Amino acid sequence: MLLTAPLPHQPEVTFHWLRVGHCKGPEAMARQGGRLWPVEFPSYVGALHHPRHGWTLFDTGYSQHFFDATRRLPELLYRSTLPVTLPEEEQLPRQLAALDVDPGDVRRVVVSHFHGDHVGGLLDYPRARFVAGGAGAEQALSLRGIAAVRHAIVPGLLPDDLRDRLDPVEGFAPVDVAGLRGWDLLGDRSLLAVDLPGHMPGHLGLLFTSGGRPVLLVGDAAWTTRSFRELKPPSRLAKGIMHDWPATLRTLAALHDLDAAHPELLVLPAHCPEGHAAWSAGT
Repeated sequence: MLLTAPLPHQPEVTFHWLRVGHCKGPEAMARQGGRLWPVEFPSYVGALHHPRHGWTLFDTGYSQHFFDATRRLPELLYRSTLPVTLPEEEQLPRQLAALDVDPGDVRRVVVSHFHGDHVGGLLDYPRARFVAGGAGAEQALSLRGIAAVRHAIVPGLLPDDLRDRLDPVEGFAPVDVAGLRGWDLLGDRSLLAVDLPGHMPGHLGLLFTSGGRPVLLVGDAAWTTRSFRELKPPSRLAKGIMHDWPATLRTLAALHDLDAAHPELLVLPAHCPEGHAAWSAGT
């Protein structure tokens, strides 16, 4: 059924969609019908500024911490399976410095999920609170060794005080987001976390308005724009790493419906150059 509920009215925030490294893998893994040879999957990070509540990050992409934490087995298996490149100019602290943002200025990081390519830089933000799905945080904190690697989690990327700095999204005020479950993170509806289940436990998106346009960051709920536009889910190569395959398909269908019902909405997957180009063209 098409999700035609209106999008909530939101105060504006400033938004930057930053490329923070990339890995390489077969396109067919991300989308049925894709090619078998390796392509780049950039890792995009949202940097959002609220005039009263300061800076928020949506994920952190890769960092030097990722390479340090995957030098030895079993974590080396992660890096070897999906080779990672992080040019110096794409390092997130350097890009934030160009925006006159110090790491200590980051007040919160919204974690879509705890895969290594999304939390590689958590250690760089010592004063930030971490907003995440409670189930996802508990899974990440509980796994070690090969069990963690099988779920693409790298324990060495998690701050020692993660549990103390964690704000489970379930503790925020609930809000309806165009028919999806959401939570109001700042109390003024400017940043709405959105429940996008399937890929990992507690997987989150983030809805906001910037430059007069509503934007939904969807993490890995869709790996490419074509995935939700054409309703082409990941191939069976990726099925094994999905926490809940039926929920993954339902979420992809929900994104398809939202995109069709709300042409003003820009849906941005975390690894899609087409989405990045669409945002850049409108700014």
